[in-house]
Amino acid sequence: MVRLRPGYSESLLDIIERMLDKGIVIDTKIRISIDDIHLVKVRGTIILSSFSAAAKHGIDFPSEVIHETQAWRDLLTKVDCPQCNKMVAREELEEGCPWCGYDMGPS
Repeated sequence: MVRLRPGYSESLLDIIERMLDKGIVIDTKIRISIDDIHLVKVRGTIILSSFSAAAKHGIDFPSEVIHETQAWRDLLTKVDCPQCNKMVAREELEEGCPWCGYDMGPS
């Protein structure tokens, strides 16, 4: 168990889930030189996130990804509830969140 501050504990799984939900981007640049002669120069970007976080930020997915699956349809038709942050179909959220009861009020 990882302790973040006194009196607060969170499991490693919770921390990883939060990191994937928000997304992590690591931008790297490596240069190997000997006596001011550049031998190797490498630049890369590593993105570590859930598919839903990546889709929200507009990251392109490899062409091999099958977008016709139920998971992708859910991803494209569901939104986060403003109160509990759980994924809910847009139509359901207009009637009230089934998780927390959040009501959007009159439209």
